[in-house]
Amino acid sequence: MDESEYIRIGKELQNLIKSIPLYWGRIQNNKTDSKINMFACYTIGQLEKVICGLNENEKIYLRRRWFIWQCSRIDEYLFCKSFNVKANPNPKDQDWDIVFYNNNGLRFDIKGTVVPKSMRKNFNTNNEKKIINFYYENQSKGIRYKIQNRLFIVHHSFHNQERSIYLRCHWKLKEKAYDAFVEKLRLGVDFVRYETVISKCIYILENENKEFSFKIN
Repeated sequence: MDESEYIRIGKELQNLIKSIPLYWGRIQNNKTDSKINMFACYTIGQLEKVICGLNENEKIYLRRRWFIWQCSRIDEYLFCKSFNVKANPNPKDQDWDIVFYNNNGLRFDIKGTVVPKSMRKNFNTNNEKKIINFYYENQSKGIRYKIQNRLFIVHHSFHNQERSIYLRCHWKLKEKAYDAFVEKLRLGVDFVRYETVISKCIYILENENKEFSFKIN
């Protein structure tokens, strides 16, 4: 991805938000995924052409899958705008996405997510270990059930949880958050340990007054 692709896709994703739900109402499944080659679609127009013959539920599912995939591509791009962050040179390698400061011990997979439903009522960004444990135990087994060093990009609106999907596309805020994380990492970060790996949350937030911020513990 380069700057022009980032700008184009970023705008497409912000427009696509209006037609997809926060939750797709179903788990990821290979049967629907296999009906198209989603990863060959680099514009929403290309995606719409290949899904035009599918039923409406399948269209919604694949639009959301494509949305999440493209958001993850932009997240990686924004991290790598820093001189101290490099992308995995092998895009087919699913063990890690980015490395910080050329340190192999700081290789991470990036995972965009939301606050688990069971934690939303009394959600507190300071309870980082609890939420990370939940992610690893419920949604983050990784390739072939291996666990990986992982950065969780947690999107949460205290105003209305349905708005969390909009936070996935708040690119300017994310760029500031990722720059802050890179600098914080240079100074020293207290990672959360889970079994043999390390992890951290970067919170992308909207408060009850619709004000946006990020937080890194």
